[in-house]
Amino acid sequence: MFTRIRLYYLLTQAAFGLYLPFINVYFKQERGLSGREMGALAAVAPLMALLVAPVWGAAADSRGSRLRVLRWALAGTAGGALLLGLPDLFWPLLLTMGLFTLFQVAIIPLGDGVITAAAAGQNVSYGSLRLWGSIGFALGGVLFGQLGRWLGLRAMFPAYTLLMLLALPAVWRMVPHEPPPPAGERGQMLALLRDRPLALFLVVAGLAATGITAGYTFLHVFLGTLGASTGLMGVVSAVGALAEAPLMLWSGRLIKKWGARPVFAAGMGLFAISWGLYAVLQSPELALLIQVLNGAAMGLLWPAGVTFVAGRTPEGRTATAQSLLGAVMYGVAPLIATQLAGGLFDVSGVRAVMGMAAGIMAAGVLLFALTRGRDR
Repeated sequence: MFTRIRLYYLLTQAAFGLYLPFINVYFKQERGLSGREMGALAAVAPLMALLVAPVWGAAADSRGSRLRVLRWALAGTAGGALLLGLPDLFWPLLLTMGLFTLFQVAIIPLGDGVITAAAAGQNVSYGSLRLWGSIGFALGGVLFGQLGRWLGLRAMFPAYTLLMLLALPAVWRMVPHEPPPPAGERGQMLALLRDRPLALFLVVAGLAATGITAGYTFLHVFLGTLGASTGLMGVVSAVGALAEAPLMLWSGRLIKKWGARPVFAAGMGLFAISWGLYAVLQSPELALLIQVLNGAAMGLLWPAGVTFVAGRTPEGRTATAQSLLGAVMYGVAPLIATQLAGGLFDVSGVRAVMGMAAGIMAAGVLLFALTRGRDR
């Protein structure tokens, strides 16, 4: 079972790793899109995460068939990736981006919902499994960075499709059994949101994702202003992803000892420090050291967030709860962060954006401190 889970994370996150760093470069260099057009395309995924991902989760829970829905999501995003590589004009690209992300936004919450339940049943740390996703993301970015130089950036679409299709057999029998469907099918999301600790955690998770998105949106732009080469930028991304892995491995022990909320807050604190260091950075090479701190922060923050939500979720509603977390972190937060960071960038420059990201993270830590309580 755990071999299939590790393979699933390795392959799906490798697909994300070769897609996310290069998609806007593809739109700009090979499709000649304007900044406004790229911004519109970038807004599609957060909107889908906000509006569609919770529907996927609730539908999967209500039928007790999360793996089946996950297989459809993997197949759908694989087909959507091939279509996304075909159009040359903006409006066809916008339509195919909608189809592609319609399925893509379901993958992470559905997979996490099933895997956290299975890991808890076997007394295995979720982070020790999820670290294979960090390795896959780093490998995907580094390997495609070389492959794209030979074959062109359009090769990302068949490569993405291949990886997602290879992940399908791993999903087929990934866990021996799934949580049963909930007794009542109506009002699942509202019932979860009435849990005050969970609702408060989602607010803080939104703050965290806003800071992360604001910083990473302009990180490579900032490094470019310091004279960093594209090769160095690629290494910086890979270092951050690889630095997640040790903390992912240790996160289970830390969560068991201190609780998920304090570990999540520690991740936010490390992010606050790293974005603050970026705000005063003068040498692009030192970004490699700061990115180790960023990776460690994510290695604490993400497993703690998924684990906390899983721990507050009644049996049978795992996909719904993880989809709510995804809607906040991949939907609401990016829509807010890109607008705030973009406006601040135009007025005060990129260092101010890094400072804003640090301030948002510090505010989240403070909110946790003011509302601290014992995890259950």
